[in-house]
Amino acid sequence: MKVWGIALLVMALVVTAYFAGQPDGNSATDEKAGQVAERIGYPRGTDGNDYARSALYGNTDQKYFAVLEITDSPTTDPQKVRASLLFRVYDPGTTESTGFRLWDEDPVTACYRADFNHYGVTGGGPDRVRCPDGARPIVPPPAQRTGVPESYVEAFKTVLTALPPTPTRDEVLAALRAGLPPMPVDPETKLPWKEPRLDAFVKDGAVGIVAGGGGDCLNGVRLANGTVEAWHPPRVQTQPGEIGCSGEGALVLYTTPPPH
Repeated sequence: MKVWGIALLVMALVVTAYFAGQPDGNSATDEKAGQVAERIGYPRGTDGNDYARSALYGNTDQKYFAVLEITDSPTTDPQKVRASLLFRVYDPGTTESTGFRLWDEDPVTACYRADFNHYGVTGGGPDRVRCPDGARPIVPPPAQRTGVPESYVEAFKTVLTALPPTPTRDEVLAALRAGLPPMPVDPETKLPWKEPRLDAFVKDGAVGIVAGGGGDCLNGVRLANGTVEAWHPPRVQTQPGEIGCSGEGALVLYTTPPPH
């Protein structure tokens, strides 16, 4: 065999070995994996289970799509990975006919790992990996509903009215925890709502309180003259970068006259 023939044979063997060593997958599974990872990357999940629930939304048949591993990596650094998913994509293949030509595309089962940071999927998208032996689909537990129950409005007024004339912040928070009604139970998941975040602020005899969850922020105030109020301000006012959802913010919103 001539030298160039040997070189071609060696090159062919190298290419064959390279592709034989790569994880299974094709353009269809790559596209599906990329679409899922991009879709669930933002709004960002609270943890790995949250990303997994989002990934499975609309992908109800585990034959075609399944989550195999969920990994949490809690971090406060927005650039670092906070959660990872390993998921499986199945392409059943196709049979197409064009004129007198007929060919089959074989079914493909491919696995992908997607890492997520604060901004979404990292590294340009999910990476093909070998499917772990014996891996079984994971169904994450249902999520607790978030938000502020409507029953909190009257409870806020009752708690604020019963406070001593000059309470401390700790006293206000303790009165809130003792005076708020229990969280309702979601009829779909049978789980109670997630407890909202509470905050209080006291200044010059005035008290501001909030309960925040699920994008909602209930505000309550008691002014030094005894005026008591509770309300849901527009989200545009309580979102990050604006006044925010805090006890101090509640007092600011109530006592600052609207712009003319």
